[in-house]
Amino acid sequence: MTLDSLEPLIRNIALIGFALASVLYLCSVQQTAKVLWPARGAFLSFTAATAAITSAAVLQLQVAQPLELSALLLSAAIGWLTVIGHLKFNMRLIGAFVAPLATLILMIQFFITPGHPRVPEGSTSAWLVDFHVVMAILGQAFAIIACAVSVFYLWQQNLLKKKRLSQLAQNLPAIDRIDQLLRISLWTGFILITVGLLSGAIYTQLYAPPETMRLSAKVIWATAVWLWYLATLLAKNVFGRSSKRIAQMCLAGFILLAFSYFGMGFLRSGGP
Repeated sequence: MTLDSLEPLIRNIALIGFALASVLYLCSVQQTAKVLWPARGAFLSFTAATAAITSAAVLQLQVAQPLELSALLLSAAIGWLTVIGHLKFNMRLIGAFVAPLATLILMIQFFITPGHPRVPEGSTSAWLVDFHVVMAILGQAFAIIACAVSVFYLWQQNLLKKKRLSQLAQNLPAIDRIDQLLRISLWTGFILITVGLLSGAIYTQLYAPPETMRLSAKVIWATAVWLWYLATLLAKNVFGRSSKRIAQMCLAGFILLAFSYFGMGFLRSGGP
């Protein structure tokens, strides 16, 4: 394996490592003393991703474009600063913000500068495209479910607040069960949308697809949806916002999702 083929592999590993660290950091914020593996796994994944992206930047010092190299160096810099802050100053929570930021930087850079194809087209590319489509569709499905659950939660919470118990639907579960279903739907949708974006970014790096599959309007809106659901999880896990506020944010996220799904098709076709 040559350095030319090794470098994109290292970058893909770094992207996956930062994304995995993002999820684990969000899980570890409210962990108990008996469950330590999310925090340890987050730091290990983050450190490995930082080392990988640093190696990729070193390999590309002489040949990379300025925009491409600056993204690699920026990800490496904020990565090592976070590692130092964790080890020297016990600032463990900062990783919950830096890991998603590094993921976002690399994803955007992957879509902007795919470069030349490094792997020949074939069955592997077809499998990766199918995987990307399936993950994106499932992520959207769970986001829709989260929106529907949010409506039921806000409706039931409003009735309970006004003490209109007689208007509560008899076939609805208790509000704490609805809250639990909302968290599950939100987490699952966020993870699936993340995997969908990662697989699309990795595909552009390995196969350099046509311009329509790079940083298109649909990719931008999909990234915006990902950022909104990330902000929703941060609001819940890090800042301790109420379930009512989380449900409201899920509804706003669904509007972004609906626009990215229907609005982008409308704009591409020039009308209905």
